[in-house]
Amino acid sequence: MKAIVIGTSLAGKTTLIRQLRSQTSLPISEIDEELTLLNDGEYPADFKLKHEIVTPKVIKKILDLESIIFFTNTNYFSIDDLREAKKLGFKIVQLDLSLDELIKRNESRMKNEGYDDMGQWLEGMLLYQAEVKDAGLVGKVISANRPTEIIAKELTEYIGQ
Repeated sequence: MKAIVIGTSLAGKTTLIRQLRSQTSLPISEIDEELTLLNDGEYPADFKLKHEIVTPKVIKKILDLESIIFFTNTNYFSIDDLREAKKLGFKIVQLDLSLDELIKRNESRMKNEGYDDMGQWLEGMLLYQAEVKDAGLVGKVISANRPTEIIAKELTEYIGQ
């Protein structure tokens, strides 16, 4: 079983990962964990270091794995990376939320949890999602505007668990 789950910031990836880890033994990883691991235990805050040096290492590592459900934000995997992933048997899944819902979640997180404003990046993230889908790389789109348990069930059924 090999899957790459792509979702914008605020799409619920972290919550979904927690749900899956607490209720399954599936091999799960996510971009921030791998960036930290492959950067000697420190998250690469420098943009160039993160995207030009560490991210390619993460992608190579993930694509070489025989079994993984890998969660990533947008813009880490290029279209070519995802084409290669599909050739290697990865299922590509997108978590889908409307811009309106992303804006609501962003405002709530800033107000209630002290998060930074992600508003300026949301449209670009959605454009990436559309590009990946338009390239024919997405095998499954899952609405992320539902309870986590339902999203987890739909994902695990799709990937074959």
